[in-house]
Amino acid sequence: MQTQNAPETAENQQTDSELGRHLLTARGFHWIYGTSGDPYALTLRAESDDPALLTRRIREAGTPLWQSATGAWVTGRHGVAAQALADPRLALRHADLPGPQRHVFSDAWSNPQLCHIIPLDRAFLHASDADHTRWARSASAVLGGAGGATADGVREHAERVHRETADRTGDSFDLMADYSRPVATEAAAQLLGVPAEQRERFAATCLALGVALDAALCPQPLAVTRRLTEAVEDVRALVGDLVEARRTRPGDDLLSTVLHAGSSAASSAQDALAVGVLTAVVGVEVTAGLINNTLESLLARPVQWARLGENPELAAGAVEEALRFAPPVRLESRIAAEDLTLGGQDLPAGAQVVVHVGAANRDPEAFLAPDHFDLDRPAGQGQLSLSGPHTALFGAFARLQAETAVRTLRERRPVLVPDGAVLRRMRSPVLGAVLRFPLTTSA
Repeated sequence: MQTQNAPETAENQQTDSELGRHLLTARGFHWIYGTSGDPYALTLRAESDDPALLTRRIREAGTPLWQSATGAWVTGRHGVAAQALADPRLALRHADLPGPQRHVFSDAWSNPQLCHIIPLDRAFLHASDADHTRWARSASAVLGGAGGATADGVREHAERVHRETADRTGDSFDLMADYSRPVATEAAAQLLGVPAEQRERFAATCLALGVALDAALCPQPLAVTRRLTEAVEDVRALVGDLVEARRTRPGDDLLSTVLHAGSSAASSAQDALAVGVLTAVVGVEVTAGLINNTLESLLARPVQWARLGENPELAAGAVEEALRFAPPVRLESRIAAEDLTLGGQDLPAGAQVVVHVGAANRDPEAFLAPDHFDLDRPAGQGQLSLSGPHTALFGAFARLQAETAVRTLRERRPVLVPDGAVLRRMRSPVLGAVLRFPLTTSA
């Protein structure tokens, strides 16, 4: 069902037949290219293939930057990955495509552009680097900078919500459903100042938005895609109403902060809308994913989990090591704005470059014993997680929530063990999103 009064966008103008054919075509190319053993195509296919094996194959390909059968230039080497993520000539969008980043497979066999499966401009996921830089600057007083500190009020709220959420869990609970997603969603709602009577709607919308980062590179089922595009319009409407309210009645929330930082009323309102939408689209899922991945890494190593009880200050190091060891965002896709040379390869303007963050973060040329989760690993060794324009915006926020989760659960649930396998969502090559993570306090 299309959101009432939603604008006519590229997504909702398509019939189910047209959109379904587009998604199946993209999916078909991933399968065709995967049959040749292409590890990036198999990664995008995101079915039953071993992701750890594919990660190693991507990193250990013959050249630091290699071209996949999908057309993308891929790297899992730390040095080239760091260069790519820092290069301003590699952007989130096509420089010659000012409108929606939408590719119709009219010439699919000769030019199957698989870099933007569905257009997510309405979710601000394909904005320019200049836009992201401005949004990060205007939000920094609340969210903090990359790796920086969040506002005291955000920290105090996090500690309270994590305690209350942990205390509501029983002897057995699901980490994702009962803890990670609720605290991430509540933290985001508090940031935006979502009224209590609208928080259930906000939580449901965030749940539907959770596939957005995956959907950009991996075609989702038709029903999931429809719900995603509807949820984008839902969250735009909700945040838009909040922005209008803050323009006349500002508070100490994130939207008021961004509005105050703007150079004009119109531009500041658009910036506040963008930051608010990205909080729901990116902030919630990255935060929940980081909590899940950190706990999974720790609980698989009982000695390290026990050490946290002796020294809670290790929580920050545990989260930083989890960012390296099990990043919440595994793939970063960029488009060359001009001809350039990277990793010894000459790339034309418009070429897609994909950084496999998970592979680069385990590059033995950059990290000692990279496949070992080490609480004592020295900080500042250059892990590349959350260094994309929209993920970096929530880097300090996600770290804070994950650190608080580790400390809270270690204090309130000192005996905590997996109660079954972690179940991850299919078609989730970017996030490796958790669906089910059963835990128990039974020894």
